[in-house]
Amino acid sequence: MKNKGIIFITLLILTLAWMFLMRAMTTPLDPRTIFDFEFIGTAKHAVSFLTGLQNSGQLELLTRSIFLDFIFPLLYGATFYYSSAWICSKLPEKHIFNRFRTLGTLTIIAVICDFIENVSLLKLIYYPPADMYAYSAFLFASLKFLLLAIVLTHFIISGLIVLKGLKRS
Repeated sequence: MKNKGIIFITLLILTLAWMFLMRAMTTPLDPRTIFDFEFIGTAKHAVSFLTGLQNSGQLELLTRSIFLDFIFPLLYGATFYYSSAWICSKLPEKHIFNRFRTLGTLTIIAVICDFIENVSLLKLIYYPPADMYAYSAFLFASLKFLLLAIVLTHFIISGLIVLKGLKRS
């Protein structure tokens, strides 16, 4: 793939556009609500949380957000994947940070974690809440964010290394 940078930029624009569309389709739901629900932790807290959203008329918006979030991992996953491919192609072949296969695997695992998390959240909404669903949402959300943080940190550090190399030239 010759144009990894162009593919990365295109996917980044599509991902950002999808984020704005998701936000527009779930307004006035506070985005922190989704984050709070991902890390709800227990069925007891989920019942209280969902009851509060039901009473405020925002439960439908939360549900819509989760359904829209099934597309988002595909977009950000492809964006992270191509950002790693692009930045690794800029590094020398034997450089310690040139680990595209590892980064690609971490990104794919993060996307799978996001899907499992979304299913767990929907189970909390549509079925009698169980601690298993709350725990799995918490676990997979945590793992997803950790893996994406690793990939993003690699991208930033590798980008700085590439820029430093360009300045020397």
